[in-house]
Amino acid sequence: MVVVAVTALVLTPQSSWARSSSTHEFLMSCTYGVLAGSMVGAASLAFTDRPGDHLQRVARGASIGLYTGILLGLYVIYLVPDQQPRRQFMDEDFMMGQLAKKGPTLLPIIDFEQSLAGASLSWSF
Repeated sequence: MVVVAVTALVLTPQSSWARSSSTHEFLMSCTYGVLAGSMVGAASLAFTDRPGDHLQRVARGASIGLYTGILLGLYVIYLVPDQQPRRQFMDEDFMMGQLAKKGPTLLPIIDFEQSLAGASLSWSF
């Protein structure tokens, strides 16, 4: 039953609310969590003497996988974008004026906090 619901969720055309990047990432992490948890629960049946008496392990694995997928989805949506460095790009006129010169050009890369984030070295012929 769980596999049918997950397959229907993944294969149905997505509506406009599910097309946003964050919603899609969240739903996919939950889906993968349920699938992975179901597979781990089903694999654990191989280590029991009577697998038919322990089918609740598949549902328990799916449940734990869903919770893990929810946590992973929240992490990806809310924490990962904040960890990417922000860069402030220089004015095009300034860069074009610098690059018009022949020879090496070393330009600083400044981030939003007005601190040096790196350097760009180019050579014009």
